[in-house]
Amino acid sequence: MRDSSGYSIPHSSDRLDLIYSLRSKNSISSQRIETYVQDTYRWQTGGDDEQQPTLWTLNYGVRMSHWSYNKETIVSPRLSLAVIPARNQDMTFRLATGVYYQAPFYKELRDTSYVNGRTLVTLNQHIKSQRSIHFVGAFDYKFRMAERPFRFSAEAYYKWMDNLVPYNVQNMKIVYYGENLAKGHVMGLDLKLYGEFVPGTDSWLTFSLMSTRQKINGISIPMPTDQRWAVNFHFTDYFPGTDRWKMTLKLAFADGLPFGAPHRGLEYQQFRAPAYKRADIGLSYLAFGKTDGRPSFRQPRVWLGIDGLNIFGISNVNSYYWVTDVTNQQYAVPNYLTGRQINGKVTVEF
Repeated sequence: MRDSSGYSIPHSSDRLDLIYSLRSKNSISSQRIETYVQDTYRWQTGGDDEQQPTLWTLNYGVRMSHWSYNKETIVSPRLSLAVIPARNQDMTFRLATGVYYQAPFYKELRDTSYVNGRTLVTLNQHIKSQRSIHFVGAFDYKFRMAERPFRFSAEAYYKWMDNLVPYNVQNMKIVYYGENLAKGHVMGLDLKLYGEFVPGTDSWLTFSLMSTRQKINGISIPMPTDQRWAVNFHFTDYFPGTDRWKMTLKLAFADGLPFGAPHRGLEYQQFRAPAYKRADIGLSYLAFGKTDGRPSFRQPRVWLGIDGLNIFGISNVNSYYWVTDVTNQQYAVPNYLTGRQINGKVTVEF
């Protein structure tokens, strides 16, 4: 029963109706056989006394699986090729492709039907594994700036998918359609600069673009994971004149995810949550141990730290709770993630 503003929904003057009910009793017994073969082959071309050779690495393999429940046998080949050119061995080029399957779990093969006001559950014995074909191109470049090591990485990808099992996100609950109803694609670009802005510390800056679409009943819509852009920054520094005090700053700014009202189908989920914004800052003090060299059991390091999590107290939306009035009009009430927190910690390194 759903209650809103003192009314029972759905409202009836002569009886009490339930907004939603579910009943099921199912059992499953099955066997699964899996095997895989994988190998890595390395070779080099060119090169002489004056020039380094070009280095090649080929990783290839195949996976096979059979599931007695839906009598499906899947074969998943994949390969990746990495090249380090002779003229600049600080660069690495990578190409990868493959066919990947995601076998259904219980929630994905659970099919629901609405009969006489009650939701019944049956297990779909004809369900197939979700499939995707991947194409990935990547580039890594190692360099030095201000006498410190850095690495820049770029990766572009495209994934064509079919036999998708769509799902709804209802508050924190995921409900699958129980059938292979959709096909779609994912494409994007990831950029990352990683290095030691301060000697002996790790810092990075990442920028990502992504687009995910799926087609259901001839309608193209974003997938629930369609976060179109994201920027993340992690910076570590020492206090001037000492390497026992360390400061860490983390910033995150990302696009919101699509959502919609429950029990209305993905085709009508045309809303998008606000962007995610967060800033963390932390201080650490080396209370015991040496700052140089690697720690060990005989010479451990003990760090005392305090962190300000979500330091600006930004109210980021996690999900929405839907309230229905007596006229069946629905209103989305946001559920927020945790606000500002102060966290203390002790870290021991061996």
